[in-house]
Parts: sequence; C-alpha cells; structure tokens
Amino acid sequence: MRKVIAFEELSLMKQNLSSVENGEGIFILDSSGDIIFTNKKAQEMCSYFWKEEIKRRLGKKKVVINKGKKKITIYPILEGNEIKLFFGLVRDEEEIKKMENKIKNLHKRFEIFRENMSHYFFNPLVIAKGYLDLLMEGELDEKEKENVEKVKEAIGRIEKVVKNIVLEGKIKE
Repeated sequence: MRKVIAFEELSLMKQNLSSVENGEGIFILDSSGDIIFTNKKAQEMCSYFWKEEIKRRLGKKKVVINKGKKKITIYPILEGNEIKLFFGLVRDEEEIKKMENKIKNLHKRFEIFRENMSHYFFNPLVIAKGYLDLLMEGELDEKEKENVEKVKEAIGRIEKVVKNIVLEGKIKE
C-alpha cells in the first residue's frame, strides 16, 4: 500500500488519480478528514458530501454511507496504528443497476441467439445427413460413395462448429 500513496509531489498524485476517470468518484482526505484530492466525478456526484458529519464518522475502520442513490465508501490508510490518509470512492448505485440490467438483457439476447442458432442450423444439417444416408443405401459406385462420405464428413464438421458455438460460444471444431 505504501507504494500506492508514496508520490514525490502532490501534483503528480493528482495527475495520476484524475486520469482514472470512469463511473466512480475518487477522493483522498488527510488524517483529520480534510480534502486533499477529488477527481471530477467525485466533485460532480458529491457537491453536498463534504460535511462535518463525515469527519465524525471517520476512524480506523471502513465507513459506508448511503446518500440517496449514491454509495460512499471511505477506507482508512494506516501506518502501524496511525491513520495517515483516507481513500474514498463514490458510486452511483442507479448507474450500477442500469449496467446490471444491460448485462441481463445482453445475456437473454445471447440465449435467444444460441437457441435460434441451434434450431436454424441443426435442423437443415440433420435433414441433409438424412438424405445422404438415403443416397448411400442406393446403388452407387465406389467413387460416388467416397464423395458422399466426404460430404457427410464436411457436414459433421459444420455440426461440431455449430455445437461449440451453441454450447461454449466458441468458433471451433
């Protein structure tokens, strides 16, 4: 942990942390709870956040604060038994729920794709193999039988690929 917060200059720390711009707000408080750093997302999400009540709740254990749709988590950074800093994250729980719903919808769409893939590919392949079996029962010379067997092998390879796509989501034989 020491390497994470061991910056030669405070401006270097700000540059590195502010470049971590995603959906989370990031902030650092000194040992008394005063702000050392906030990224833009933390500022956007928590204009109301920096209050005395936060300072009162800080200690040697992780603090979780729910404010409406926001979840604020503050971690103490200790050296030995002494608090050096507090590192905090601000998450928009509504955004997380939206992402989870998108993932569920994508999963449903993938399941439907797999079912359709199975239906629309396996049925014609099985029918083609059936006709080839009927053809093999008829009178064919050796060269014709050999060619029909090659076609059946090719169809078998296609079946394996479709099966792997449907079961594993991978294009392979």
